[in-house]
Amino acid sequence: MLPASRCQSCHRPADPSLLTYRRGTSVVRREGLLQCDVCERYACAECLEVYDIFSGYDFLCHECAPQFAPPPRGERGH
Repeated sequence: MLPASRCQSCHRPADPSLLTYRRGTSVVRREGLLQCDVCERYACAECLEVYDIFSGYDFLCHECAPQFAPPPRGERGH
């Protein structure tokens, strides 16, 4: 199956300005939308974040990313 031509989060069409991702201080340029490693939706740079969690090159959409955030101060994590 080919990657989606529209972001599956915000539904905007893929264009060059939505395909440049930031990872720390570096920039990741892609020719197509990237797929969230958790929910597998294709997302643009504004809806997808690049994290260094498991493989050192993980892509998570804005809805899945909070699952991996540290717990708020004063709460115990598991």
